[in-house]
Amino acid sequence: MVYRAAVTGDAGPNKRYSWWRGVGRRVVVRALSGSVLGWWLVSCGGTTPKPAAPREEVSLEPPACKADEVREYRCDALLPRTSALPAPAPYETCPSALEVNDAVFPSPSGAGRFDASRTERARRRAPPGTQCCYSWCGKIAVVDPAKVVDRCREPLAFHESYCIAELESGTRGALAGAPYGACPAAIRPPEATAFSVPNGALLDTRLTTARRRGNEALCCYGWCSIAPPGTALERSGP
Repeated sequence: MVYRAAVTGDAGPNKRYSWWRGVGRRVVVRALSGSVLGWWLVSCGGTTPKPAAPREEVSLEPPACKADEVREYRCDALLPRTSALPAPAPYETCPSALEVNDAVFPSPSGAGRFDASRTERARRRAPPGTQCCYSWCGKIAVVDPAKVVDRCREPLAFHESYCIAELESGTRGALAGAPYGACPAAIRPPEATAFSVPNGALLDTRLTTARRRGNEALCCYGWCSIAPPGTALERSGP
């Protein structure tokens, strides 16, 4: 009967046992409940959650490029949307960074950071102003201008050119003369911009002056690539 009463809760003739069931049991249940509850809270709640890592502040302007680095830009007319890491106000519809896979001078991170000043420039030039612009810094190859070989007099030579932005932190090489003192005197054009990459290209002051009329601080370089025979690009005159 004791086993049956303890399990089923049936009353029995033993009053001492009945008192234990009525009073002592409540004490034990409360004690057990407290310990079980504490264990449950620890096991379910786990350790105290760590505070969230501070969110990185996103600047309206990317940091300046280093010496012998050039800034490149990319603008996209992105539709208004939400982003996990948006650009600061009032550009919240723009992501704070954009993956760039087609850079002429690639960024080490493979991404461009939001550039507010470039965004404003693009939106003024192409209303209604949904563009989001990004920029990054890529390494350029600065060469000694004295070592640049002029190939423009060769029979299969044809002229090519490419413009880059002024260098923000200068160069360890030779600089062009005034008013182009923020331009390297000569660079090696990147493969993406040349039919056949020369050993170096000198600053083209005439082209640079013409391109700067658009209020863009550019440095333009010219060189001659050599076409393969039979491509109808042979020089027709001296």
